[in-house]
Amino acid sequence: MVFLFVVSMLGIVMFSVWSFNKQLEKLKQEHEIEIKKATAEARKDAKKRSAAVQWGKSIEHFVPFMSDFPIPAEDVTFLGMPIDYVGFTNTASKTQCGVHFVEVKSGNSILMGKQKNIKKAIEEGRVYWHEISVEGNTEK
Repeated sequence: MVFLFVVSMLGIVMFSVWSFNKQLEKLKQEHEIEIKKATAEARKDAKKRSAAVQWGKSIEHFVPFMSDFPIPAEDVTFLGMPIDYVGFTNTASKTQCGVHFVEVKSGNSILMGKQKNIKKAIEEGRVYWHEISVEGNTEK
């Protein structure tokens, strides 16, 4: 009688373990499918973003030749980072000479933190001139 009880209890425990393992395996398979879907989606998104960035970096070299660019193309210098262009207007005039900072954005892109800080510094007039002299390579 005790033997039958132990055997039946052991059977119940073994069935429970088997059932638990089955559920665990099913959850594992579902999780692997979710990971594969998420990975595929992340790769697709990364490719899309990368293409947008590459297009933006390419097009910003041509923007000075557009009709609505605020400075003649021959008067700007490409910096790239953190601001795309610096330009100069009316350089022959002592009172009308202007310095322009131009940032090019495409699509849904927005100013990065550094760019926002630079914009604010310019707007608040925290712009400085530094002139550094070095000895030239001259014969004595």
